[in-house]
Amino acid sequence: MKARRRMIMNYLKQHTFLNVNKLAELLEVSLPTIRRDLQEMETEGHIQRVNGGAFLKNTEVGDRGAAAASPSDPYESHKKAIAAEAVKLIQPGDTLFIDSGSTNSHLANLLTTFKDITIVTNSIGIAYTCMRKPGLSVFVCGGTAEDARSEAGIVGPIAEQMIMQFRASLCIIGTSGIDIRQGITDPYLSAARIKEKMITNSIRRILVTDHSKFGKIHKAYVSPIETFDCVITDWETNAKDIEHLHSNGVKVIQVRDISDKA
Repeated sequence: MKARRRMIMNYLKQHTFLNVNKLAELLEVSLPTIRRDLQEMETEGHIQRVNGGAFLKNTEVGDRGAAAASPSDPYESHKKAIAAEAVKLIQPGDTLFIDSGSTNSHLANLLTTFKDITIVTNSIGIAYTCMRKPGLSVFVCGGTAEDARSEAGIVGPIAEQMIMQFRASLCIIGTSGIDIRQGITDPYLSAARIKEKMITNSIRRILVTDHSKFGKIHKAYVSPIETFDCVITDWETNAKDIEHLHSNGVKVIQVRDISDKA
């Protein structure tokens, strides 16, 4: 393997994902040279290319980047039921913004039957899942790769600028906090800005959140609740919270427990 390609591998091991512009800058070579290197490295089975960059060809990388719910997640069944309902709102020909998060990782696994769908995401794991499905065109944001445990995904000004280049027919956004007075918030300012850009550049806006996020307030503000056309939540969400959403003109879909066979 050439020295430059070894450097690319080392960079990817450190950062998980890098876009072509950043690689060209780091290695001080042209974009065509980087693209040629990445194409050959993909052919040799070392990496996986996506629109705008590449990551190591390793299933564990995709799983980790998705920040999907682990078996110990007490709300896994809630999130799967919410994802199953959200997928019903996707139409052929849609351009989707899907942000990084565990509920949206479950959603990505349900997109197997769709064709002519464009997905723009800041999640390496969601991109990895969707790019293997025929009929899906996937764009993954370049930028800074946050700690996968934070679920922030790819963030920063580069990612924000890429999102602003698209006009999505639908965004499906997760949240870490939803409060009657304080609206939608996130622990990370960088992740909040990604959500904000996706919301601003979408026609239809869907919020997916399980009941545990209600009443939580984090430091980074995203948007008021009424920004969203629809909130999809689970069967354990408090009736008062549902009533407040309705009073603000927000449609609410409250899913049933899909593990309940009764």
